[in-house]
Amino acid sequence: MNQIKTLLMMATAALTATTFANATLFNNDKITQLGTVTLKITSVSPGITTQINYNSTNLNLQTGEFVLNPTTAPENYAYCVDLDHTINLNQTYTYELWLAYGRVGSILAQRGSFLTAPDLNKKAAALQIALWEAAHDHAYGNPISLSGNLFKYSNDATVVSYVNSLLSATAGQADYYYFLRSPNGAQNLAMVPEPASLIALGTGLVSMLARRRRKR
Repeated sequence: MNQIKTLLMMATAALTATTFANATLFNNDKITQLGTVTLKITSVSPGITTQINYNSTNLNLQTGEFVLNPTTAPENYAYCVDLDHTINLNQTYTYELWLAYGRVGSILAQRGSFLTAPDLNKKAAALQIALWEAAHDHAYGNPISLSGNLFKYSNDATVVSYVNSLLSATAGQADYYYFLRSPNGAQNLAMVPEPASLIALGTGLVSMLARRRRKR
């Protein structure tokens, strides 16, 4: 992991990402744009349908892992980090792919060890809810709490317990992740890079910077 962080810090310290208005989470966590990808969400699985409260409005949502097929994104799954917009199943979307760093990344990094049987559906829902809490309360500087602020959840006691364990395990932490930013008003998404892809990404960015320097 130290190799990954060193490569990425070397690369991103000399790159300036494009500045424009967007959600607070994006502006807090963005590092650099990597390109564009297309994707189609075919299902939410594993996951459950449950009620959340966002900005004082109750919403019944499919809550869990988005299955992407087909996609040109680095992974074939994603999670929502944007409750201000909507997205439809079986519709093709184009996204900007950004490297990002923040609390969302530390929660996504738990996916491999956390999302295991039994209770996969509720665990996937808990991972999604933890990400919503990070995206809509932590990103705005609000205390992490499922019972207060912009985002609230209490519908399923088992899911609440799973969410709190994820939030406790990642308290004060940050990590790298991919932020998929929609330029067309669809929900923004996030996915966790595999370590190998981060190493390749860091190496590629360092090489690109070296070529730029040689041209000067």
